[in-house]
Amino acid sequence: MQRRQYFRATVGCFGAVSLSGCSGILPGGNQNPEYPGGTLVVENTGDSPARVSVNTKLDQYDASLDTEVAGGETVVRREFVTADEGDIVTLKAQIGKTGELLRFQFLPAGGEDSPPEVAQLTFENAVEASATWTATSGS
Repeated sequence: MQRRQYFRATVGCFGAVSLSGCSGILPGGNQNPEYPGGTLVVENTGDSPARVSVNTKLDQYDASLDTEVAGGETVVRREFVTADEGDIVTLKAQIGKTGELLRFQFLPAGGEDSPPEVAQLTFENAVEASATWTATSGS
């Protein structure tokens, strides 16, 4: 009887570990997803929703996003901007209805020695000072 209880406990433990790894509870299970180059990720790390507008600076890339991002949520626009390899694209973002435009340059298709990039705008509230742009490698 003790052997059966030990077996159930062991199987239950391994089952919990394998499920928690799949759901991102354990280290290594919380990997960033891979996005194709030119993707836009907008993340609101605050508690309150905020209106966000993102546009390209040049008409030739004609991409725009105008949405409200709930607190704690992330909006992803896969392949938001497509460009030729080596072309630098400038994005302009505005958080809220007023305020300065936050500019950011990245390589959606990559360059000669760099992979395609994903643009990520992270902010905590509707004040521009809390916003940061970053570029990460895309697929």
